[in-house]
Amino acid sequence: MGSTTLAVVLGFASTVLAGAAAFFGFMAFRVAGDARSKADRRWESAMRPQPHLSFTNPPAPGQPIELQVENLGGAMAAGAIVAEYGDDLYACELTLPDKAPARRILVPAVMKAWKKAPQPAFLMIAGRDASGRWWNCLDGMAEIKNPARWGSDNLREMRLVGAVSFPELTGNSSRAK
Repeated sequence: MGSTTLAVVLGFASTVLAGAAAFFGFMAFRVAGDARSKADRRWESAMRPQPHLSFTNPPAPGQPIELQVENLGGAMAAGAIVAEYGDDLYACELTLPDKAPARRILVPAVMKAWKKAPQPAFLMIAGRDASGRWWNCLDGMAEIKNPARWGSDNLREMRLVGAVSFPELTGNSSRAK
């Protein structure tokens, strides 16, 4: 075997090994990207608040409504709740530690509803996680991109502007009475 043949064989072997190294490097890059993406999703789901609210019993007219609140996810640094039942609308702000056990809270009536609701229902539940992102807890935990606008639009749609103020959500520092 001559030196020319040896050089060609070594060149071919080097090319094949370089191609295999590039292929395995690309595969390692894809696997690392997938692992990073999955880790980001796990971290986000651990940080995102997941409040579980339920009505305990119907209130007397004009009295606060009692809710049972449990947080199954990360800390809720700030939150906003609007509910309706009968002739009244109820609203309050709420903060919850992460993985908070169930507890009962009283949500005050803020005004009379425009139409009577035969069953208690939540009209708005929003929560801010520890990183500062807001989540719409009624819409499958969708992220709220512009919380001030979203909150103002929802309060306007429910005709609660001036009756309810959520300064953390809407960015308004003045509280309506």
